[in-house]
Amino acid sequence: MKSYEKIEDFLEDKSFKEWVLNNDAEQAKFWQEWVNANPTQVELLGQARTILLEMDASALKWKESRKKKTFIAIKDKIIALDEKKINSNRYVYTSNSGRLENKIRLFLGGSILAVFSLVLVYAFLSVEYNKPIAQETQFDEWVIKTNPKGQKSTLMLSDGSNVVLNAESELRFKREFGQSHREIYLTGEAFFEVASDSLLPFRVHSGDIITTALGTSFNINSYKENCIQVQLATGKVRVSNLAEEGQSVDLIPGEEAVIGTDNNLIKSKFDIDKAFNWKEGVLVFEKIPFQEVVQVLERWYAAEIKVKNMSSNNLRISGEFKKNTYLKDVLESLGYAYNFDFSMKNKTVLIQFKASE
Repeated sequence: MKSYEKIEDFLEDKSFKEWVLNNDAEQAKFWQEWVNANPTQVELLGQARTILLEMDASALKWKESRKKKTFIAIKDKIIALDEKKINSNRYVYTSNSGRLENKIRLFLGGSILAVFSLVLVYAFLSVEYNKPIAQETQFDEWVIKTNPKGQKSTLMLSDGSNVVLNAESELRFKREFGQSHREIYLTGEAFFEVASDSLLPFRVHSGDIITTALGTSFNINSYKENCIQVQLATGKVRVSNLAEEGQSVDLIPGEEAVIGTDNNLIKSKFDIDKAFNWKEGVLVFEKIPFQEVVQVLERWYAAEIKVKNMSSNNLRISGEFKKNTYLKDVLESLGYAYNFDFSMKNKTVLIQFKASE
């Protein structure tokens, strides 16, 4: 299949435009297969689809020649932004409030040029809202909700369940969700508050793990390919391991189930008072390996972090940072405690450990 790595790759593709604008059945089949084969590119496809639809709606009264020129201008600006990689120098979890859909409508007010504002708002400012909305992409069969790095969002599902979806995470479920089934597929991390339904068990699929609940709240972390963690806040759940037939454990509040590289489920207890602080924008590290801390900060602030002169891979980090703490402040605190300097340029960070005296 053709490679689609940038927004303009979709916007210039005839098949993509036929599918989005004309709902062509043959092209819809092609793109459904493409999504199944390229799940990591769904967010990019959704952005391109939104741009194309809004552009088409705003350009109905425009002459064809003018519309073509505007399309080219938008594409050129996207390319220029991509090449310059213009990003904010400040890293905050969230700030301004407001629904993304209302922002988009405001920007799209009266002319096709507002589509470019849509690109800026959606692609670069998504972390600036108190209640960001996960990007939603709908196909004939699946609904997919995704968050990029630096964005968290709260979702209300059709069955009344609530989900807090972490950064760089994805939820996927079929359209009949809440009617004939309650099956959800998770990549990344999410906290679920499940509405009670005695006829339709709520199941979350994450790797080889299936978590089943009737009415409860729990957290699933599946960022690591070889380690999935299920933590129960309220109610009761059953965690089943597909890799080992018949292996399952029941959890009560304060218990967790973890599957590691050996494919065995291990049940233990966890600190329920700190485990779910990420939902409120609070960073908590409890004896976490430094490389994992780096990965969390990259997701949290949509940053790229490089590390130099680290003398030991056994360094473990502890610390707690309140909501809306800037990345600069987090690094200053950790640098003082763990003996490293850092420099920042846009969203690129270089951490350099000091030589031991």
